[in-house]
Amino acid sequence: MTNDAVPEREQIGTLEFVRDPLYPYPFKVAVAPHYWMTEQTGVLADAMEAYYHGEMPTPTHREALKTYLRQFVERAILLPGTKREPLLTEIGTLRTQREFERFADELAAIGIEAF
Repeated sequence: MTNDAVPEREQIGTLEFVRDPLYPYPFKVAVAPHYWMTEQTGVLADAMEAYYHGEMPTPTHREALKTYLRQFVERAILLPGTKREPLLTEIGTLRTQREFERFADELAAIGIEAF
């Protein structure tokens, strides 16, 4: 499956994404990760707004952020030598705004710009 064969709409957990053809994932992968801005329920947008304002995430926000990050890390291109499983395991441990922020920085350091 290539990026072109990915469905326009995709349900992941409680989140629903719609692909934006004007903002495609720039690398060839079997299934491209979704960007948070294309989530349709509004839950992820609320979580991201709280994140950007430095607020403590609610349980609903935490789950939305974790679901989003999981799909992104599962699908994104990783730098050579980067192991995917430890990153996925770490997502499950995130609770505070600072932990999400630190994890986003960790991802950015290895070339994953999820936020």
